[in-house]
Amino acid sequence: MKLKNFLAVIALFISTISLAQETDMSLIPYRQGNKWGYANTDKKIIITPAYEEANWFSNGFASVKVGTKYGYINKEGKLVIPAKFTVAKPFRKGYIPKANNPEGDTVLFAGASLVASGEEICINTKGTTLLKCPAISESSIPENSTPVETKMVEKNYSLANNNGLFDKIHDDYKITGSDETYYIASKNNTYGVFNSKFDTIVPFEYSMIKINRKAPVAFLELNRNGLYGVASTDGKITVNPEYDNMIAVNGTDGNEYLILKKAGKTYVKDISNNDIIPSGYADITYDNGGFVITDAANLKGFYFNGKKIIQPKYQDIWWLKGTGYLAVKTVSGKQGFINTSGEEYFTE
Repeated sequence: MKLKNFLAVIALFISTISLAQETDMSLIPYRQGNKWGYANTDKKIIITPAYEEANWFSNGFASVKVGTKYGYINKEGKLVIPAKFTVAKPFRKGYIPKANNPEGDTVLFAGASLVASGEEICINTKGTTLLKCPAISESSIPENSTPVETKMVEKNYSLANNNGLFDKIHDDYKITGSDETYYIASKNNTYGVFNSKFDTIVPFEYSMIKINRKAPVAFLELNRNGLYGVASTDGKITVNPEYDNMIAVNGTDGNEYLILKKAGKTYVKDISNNDIIPSGYADITYDNGGFVITDAANLKGFYFNGKKIIQPKYQDIWWLKGTGYLAVKTVSGKQGFINTSGEEYFTE
């Protein structure tokens, strides 16, 4: 079975980010000028930089670029599979089913291509083309562990309209530990929240109110005259609606974060209004458990949830998920890696 390669145009080391769970971090791709080799965590060069590109090790092998083609080296730096591929992906574990053993034999294989079009074959650790690509465990594919998002279906409400309190009910919710039901409604094009006793919980003075159920603790997103804020589900305003834009983020640490923009500056708070990144930046985006921060010169750094900061100095930066390293693009346009302390595994 052949696989079509849709990622041939992406730089090789970028393509391995999604396979971080298989990646061996004991040797780090190290760039010296324009050549790549490998260093240990102490930045001591172990494999002399001699390659046009160098990928992370996976299952004892790493793909490297020699001239215009890719091959594989072992951890001693020996080219054990000749550089003859236009695409050379990391080695991973798969299995070949057998008639007398449904689980089959476990094998190491890699996706590779011998042709410029990028049409892939599967090879073994000798570089030999396999007659059939091994099957892989579905749990090894990150996308398969991502929960399916629940799509809300608009409800029809038959609740009696007490003294014309609302024109339309848009949503409802309950609070843990209470039998009370809360309703998000609108009247005269303004939104508010009331409960089943018809008590007004959030006054009808907002341009929009919606409940964020994706957070560990649900909360209300507010918009008043184009400005954003947050309220708890019991109606308490926690973040005043004074921000030009707001993006709610489910953190990998189990916390909910708000990326807020005001007067051209971007900040981060939690839903209780605690400052996470109080210094305003030109832009902030969430990335695998931290935040990419961009300064006024469009240079990027990284803020870790533990309040450690890599100051903006790169054209681009992103965290390699599940690792202690980040990939960067320097101001000279070259690629490289740094650790979470900002130590650079490259020299210009």
